[in-house]
Amino acid sequence: MTEIESQQLIEDYLTPILLPRVSGSEGNLKVQKYIIEKFQTLGWNVEEDKFTDSTPIGEITFNNIIVTKDIKAPRKLVLAAHYDSKYFEPPNDGFIGATDSAVSCAMLMDLAFRLDPYFDNRDPESISTTLQIIFLDGEEAFKSWTATDSLYGSRHLAAKWENEYVVETDGSQNKAKNVLSSIEVFVLLDLLGYKEPLISNFFTTTSWLFIELSKIEARLFKSKLLKTSHDMHGMHGMQDPKETKLEDISYFDTDSIYTYQAHIEDDYIPFLQRGVPVLHVIPWPFPECWHKPSVCI
Repeated sequence: MTEIESQQLIEDYLTPILLPRVSGSEGNLKVQKYIIEKFQTLGWNVEEDKFTDSTPIGEITFNNIIVTKDIKAPRKLVLAAHYDSKYFEPPNDGFIGATDSAVSCAMLMDLAFRLDPYFDNRDPESISTTLQIIFLDGEEAFKSWTATDSLYGSRHLAAKWENEYVVETDGSQNKAKNVLSSIEVFVLLDLLGYKEPLISNFFTTTSWLFIELSKIEARLFKSKLLKTSHDMHGMHGMQDPKETKLEDISYFDTDSIYTYQAHIEDDYIPFLQRGVPVLHVIPWPFPECWHKPSVCI
């Protein structure tokens, strides 16, 4: 992505959601409206999953937004991110959460608009997998992170889809499967947007996809299509950008599956618990500005 394209992404998709957007708040409703209108303009199917749940600060209405390119496709590649921001009591209630996770949401919107023409050019008779993007509400805890005070939206949606069935035609037989079974992979983006992220490979079941992403990165690097910052060169002690090697700046830690045993709790959990393959795209360690008032992009 060129510098001009990066600036366009910020102006077109990120700036409108860089505001406090705690679940149930006016800011949250503004972001909902923005996302929905964007995808309605694009012509995608838009579904809202509204529900009310108890939280440590009272009853809150949440809304997951599910957008799908081809609603008739039997299988889906799901890309997801949460759009709510962390709740803090006044006077610290202005938290924006640029990396947590406005940037991820902006990236998904940009991706959809860039790929949409290519989807339209595919042969509709040969399409079996479509792209579905989920903007999840209520990822953040209101007090302390617990099994009941966190992941409100993903817990509700996964439980709902577990009990919703669709009928697929397989030859001469009709088979009823729940909605979750149509998800080929659930790819969750979180805490992206800060400099020099290092993304670990958390799940052996989706290692193949993690490796494919690292291969794409390598092709972009070889084609000189990856932009590196002066910060990267300085950190690694390199004065001449020509000396830069991919292993010095790669976002993907391809050896991490063998060394990193823990998982980071996030919106993928309710889906993983129900057998959905998961790829977690999140930097480890977390950005320095995680849950801090500074806007770090």
